[in-house]
Amino acid sequence: MKNILIVEDDIIIQSSIKELLSTKDYRIIQAFDVKEVKQYMNESIDLIIMDIQLPDGNGIFLSEELRNHYHTPILFLSCINNEDTIVDALRLGDDYVVKPFENRIFIARIEALLRRVPMNQDIITDKDIILNKKTYEVFQNNKRLDIKNIYFDLLLILMENQGIVITRESLLYLIEEKTGHIIENNTLTVHMKKLRSMLGLYQQKSYIETIRGVGYRWIK
Repeated sequence: MKNILIVEDDIIIQSSIKELLSTKDYRIIQAFDVKEVKQYMNESIDLIIMDIQLPDGNGIFLSEELRNHYHTPILFLSCINNEDTIVDALRLGDDYVVKPFENRIFIARIEALLRRVPMNQDIITDKDIILNKKTYEVFQNNKRLDIKNIYFDLLLILMENQGIVITRESLLYLIEEKTGHIIENNTLTVHMKKLRSMLGLYQQKSYIETIRGVGYRWIK
């Protein structure tokens, strides 16, 4: 299911877009101002539908800021039908639709943008964590964490199997297979405790659940 963030301060327009897209298999996230957008960007967003005139800022300026951290496609939706504004918006965004719009064309443009989104197999995301398998980097709320070596490998295994219980025996085997190093059962417990400490909490809860006597699970 694709996640679409609608950034629009007009409640009626917000509701109409949500109703229009509800016929498709999309998860709709609604934001009414710049502040809310920044809160939601910690989630996995596949497309942003962006109004330009927002109560606490400008959609074009906001998009310029987002582009420094994200590559999410942006479709501008505005009543402004001015050539200079459209050109400025398209320098940062991927498409521009003028209100009012034709429903079928609007949906077709959304579908076209979603088809263009590449599936990056090197990136794993969940909650506010982004793991890059290619660069061996881990980010939390866009801040790089110092998670390396065996801790990175443990995190990678858990995030690649989100919601699935990985037994202690499987973890020991996979770590040996990945690194060539054999670690003891007790050492695994210490490493998992330290990894939890590195990650901290998400909404007052640990990212990793201990299944007593069995193993561990990344809470999806």
